[in-house]
Amino acid sequence: MKANSKFLRGALAIAVATSCGYASASTIAVVGGAHSVTSARVAEAAASIGTLNTANKTAIVTLGAQYSANGRVTLSLTNGTFSATPTSATCSSAADQSMSLSRESGGAAGSTTVTYLVTGVSSGQDTNGDTCTFEGVGLQVATLSGNTKLEFTAKNNLNSDIDNTAIGSAIIASVQDQFAFVSKTDLNGIIDVEAAQLRFTTASEAGTPDVAAAALARAQGSDALSFFVRSVSVSSVNSAAQGTFETTIAGDFSFIKSASEAGTCSAGSATGGDGRIAMTVAGIADTAYSVTVADGCQSLLVKLQPAVLQATAAHTTAGIGSTIAFFKTTASADGTPFAPVASFTTSGSRFGYGAASSAREQTVTIGSVGSWTTNGTTIDVPYMPFGTTSPAISHVITLNNRATTGGAVRVSAWRAAGTYGGVAQTAVACASQNVNIGDIAAGESKNITTAVTNYVQQTCGWGTGQTRVALRFSVATPAASTELYSSFTVDGTRSNVVPNSSNGRGATTR
Repeated sequence: MKANSKFLRGALAIAVATSCGYASASTIAVVGGAHSVTSARVAEAAASIGTLNTANKTAIVTLGAQYSANGRVTLSLTNGTFSATPTSATCSSAADQSMSLSRESGGAAGSTTVTYLVTGVSSGQDTNGDTCTFEGVGLQVATLSGNTKLEFTAKNNLNSDIDNTAIGSAIIASVQDQFAFVSKTDLNGIIDVEAAQLRFTTASEAGTPDVAAAALARAQGSDALSFFVRSVSVSSVNSAAQGTFETTIAGDFSFIKSASEAGTCSAGSATGGDGRIAMTVAGIADTAYSVTVADGCQSLLVKLQPAVLQATAAHTTAGIGSTIAFFKTTASADGTPFAPVASFTTSGSRFGYGAASSAREQTVTIGSVGSWTTNGTTIDVPYMPFGTTSPAISHVITLNNRATTGGAVRVSAWRAAGTYGGVAQTAVACASQNVNIGDIAAGESKNITTAVTNYVQQTCGWGTGQTRVALRFSVATPAASTELYSSFTVDGTRSNVVPNSSNGRGATTR
């Protein structure tokens, strides 16, 4: 009875202290730190691919309250399940007194909790500061996700919570992707319409890339994507040799080849065309990484070979900083210009390690990594007929500039396939793109019909019979203040307005 009275007084004292904010709380430490495993390895375990050597852990709990016989302590897991738990534990004190714990319920393979009964406390023993050692805490690897947390809670022999100023917890396991990819500097270059869209405006506006070809890149006014790849530290028993990092950057890269170059972009275009894609990885030989242009000029495959992500004995590596710079090497007349508006994304990034296996790949979507825009206006006219034979076709093409500044006007054209006016025609781009057809002044409404007609029929050489074309105008004036009117008339009687991409711009600024 005295012992019980002493316990009740102790429990009351703890309750009062807790309400005043002075009571301590239990803490947990996992011997050897948190067990780490890659998400690919967890997938393997879930699919019964291979085996994992997951050593059991030892958890040490430091008590922060007075415990009594027939009280209970519970270990709980979140984001995982037990594969094994100790049948008993001993709590020791500096005074060499001990408290015994005996597993009472739970703790079987697949469970998330295990409860121990307090079976012995020495008479007069103060358990504050005692340490309880739980040896042999095992985890079922296939059930782990994120950070697996081990928590400790307790009740006294009256089933009241104790030692709960804060629930003692520790991360006992951590599931991570083996590689992490972060874009540090997005592709946000400004394409100069005054330079026939053959270069970025200035290095200061478009970014100064850290590349091996830095001098040439800056001279051309380049843009760059900088990214950081990190190999996540994992335990030696749950890792394998790092493998190839791959990511695909999607966007329009047609600028890398000359307009006169046959076919589409190929692996050699980036080093043999008018454009350049220069890649560098800090401190790494260029044979250990690569950037390949896919056919169609619409994507780049970036690879970092295993040599880049060399594992140490602890299977860790420092972060790898990489940069890809994009620039024109020449402003030649036939050079393919930068696309006036282009957005870039990274998707389907794939990271492998060890032997080839679908379970050893991580597929993620990183998303947008920026865009290129012109420092002016781009207007697309999807369809416009031209002809020198009956029926007669006339046009009204008027450019309206409501801005306080003027600029150059350039035009490009693409012919449609078909038979028009008795002449069979194939789809083809005009050999001369981005041709200057004059300037427009501030606040001017300018009729450019004759200039556009001469461009299509004379410069492009489509002056026989009739033809159908798509037009693109690049104007060095603000987009919100620039609008094009486009229409054609057949035989002087049938008028047809052709909507274009500028219609409705700047309505609030008129």
